[in-house]
Amino acid sequence: MWFQQSSGASGWGADWGMRERADVSIEAAGMREDRGCRRAERDDFGKRLTQASNAARNARLNAQLDGQVDGHVMSRRVDPQLSKAFAHAWAGLWLTTGPCQHFYRKEFDLAHERDARLAHNTQQVDAMLAPTHDVRNGVSSAADASIARIGDDISSWLDTVAATGRRGWHFRAARDAMSLVGNLSLLAVIAACLYRERDADDEASQGTARGMTTANTPFGVPWADWSLLAFEGAKGVLTQSLGSSTLIRHHAVDELLKRMDAGCRLLEACVLLPARPQTSWRGTLSHLTRARDVATLFTFANSAVPPARLGLWVPSWFSRPSPTTGEYRGILRVAGLMLDSCRAVTSLLGTWARNEAFTLDARTLTQRWAALSRRLADVAPDDIATVISRATRVTQLARHCDTPLLAKIASHPTLRECLLAAARDLSASQITVACSEFDLPCHASCVDGLSYLSLSPAENPWGQRWTGDAWESGGATPARAAYRLLLLYQHWSAALLERVVGASSSQSDGEAVVKVRGDDASSHADATHVEMESTWL
Repeated sequence: MWFQQSSGASGWGADWGMRERADVSIEAAGMREDRGCRRAERDDFGKRLTQASNAARNARLNAQLDGQVDGHVMSRRVDPQLSKAFAHAWAGLWLTTGPCQHFYRKEFDLAHERDARLAHNTQQVDAMLAPTHDVRNGVSSAADASIARIGDDISSWLDTVAATGRRGWHFRAARDAMSLVGNLSLLAVIAACLYRERDADDEASQGTARGMTTANTPFGVPWADWSLLAFEGAKGVLTQSLGSSTLIRHHAVDELLKRMDAGCRLLEACVLLPARPQTSWRGTLSHLTRARDVATLFTFANSAVPPARLGLWVPSWFSRPSPTTGEYRGILRVAGLMLDSCRAVTSLLGTWARNEAFTLDARTLTQRWAALSRRLADVAPDDIATVISRATRVTQLARHCDTPLLAKIASHPTLRECLLAAARDLSASQITVACSEFDLPCHASCVDGLSYLSLSPAENPWGQRWTGDAWESGGATPARAAYRLLLLYQHWSAALLERVVGASSSQSDGEAVVKVRGDDASSHADATHVEMESTWL
């Protein structure tokens, strides 16, 4: 891995940037000194970039008008050290997404274990930027790689992330569709029996009472009614088990895209690119995604139905059942099926919107990197050192900050500029002091021996919070611990399905990968390759 291979030279290791460092204090007053000079330097820097960008654009337009480029825009070559600095910053942001996870750290890792394409995506981020030396010119591949090649790699990684989101959507669509069909089938059976009972009884009041009781045993035949009850229970267990496959994939994709969005805003600020506004369609998808919250409310309401039905049914095992109790059980059965149907519909809508948002965000990040590449080509030679220094600060922020804190810094123009324009390397204590000056909460957290800064105190998988010295339980810990047990059950029950899907696709995927390797072996003998597993989920 590129950061492991360079550990001897740079001090980076498997816990790259996450180890505790000696605190380097910074005077609060020192950060306020010469603020006017910094603002003037930033304005001059921005003017030079704008003038260089306008001059390059005019040159390309003139070349097109003169017919010298044959209709294609020729871009200037980006300085290798500049492209290397931005590539390292991008890879650093990507690779630190997992270590800075909180409660869902296990789900993030599990997504990479069960989704082979996502795991290989992370390996490619390592391998493509590994500092292997080229025999011909003696420079590292990361420095020698053109900005176009780096852009192609980033586009490929983002496409893989979007594809992972689509696979999660397929699992959720299958689960909710199966749940909806099962619920509607059971409701249709009960409705048919109620209609039959109403026609068989001339007295309306008796028909109503007997109809609600009949919802518990619609067929009136013991083996058929027990089979229907077993089908209802199996449907609930199966749909509960299928939730993990979507949860782990969508969580991993969401965390990666959020971190890369925050990092891309920081990299754009390195060259003073204006922020790109959110499209109206993306805003609409954000609103539709909230349907998942409505589905959660239906889930909570429906979770109380089975215990209530069981509590009303148990007394009938030891005494003669009460007609009123039977009516309530029938009402609860119908209500549970209707609640679960509403949950399935809202879950489908919300998950579809979330998946579409993932695809749109990945495409937007690709476009933003392309715009960033064009901007880098316009950086004047005198400003290259300044831009590299600012990109290095982004790498250092990625080492120390979790995703919510990084996003807050990226959205705060003054704080962001203060950190990017720092004259010295950023340490955890410097970032903490800078955030405190702007009233941004910043907590030192330690998870699995790795230290980093977070917007909120770190939370372990069992709902305990890091207080600075140890993990402590809070008011929400029991609920989070119960939810963790449910997640463990879902992960365990979904493992069998994941293996079945992987086994069904392993043979075809393995043959395709071997064929591609054989065809490309001669033409790409000197290129960096990443070995692909034959079992892709």
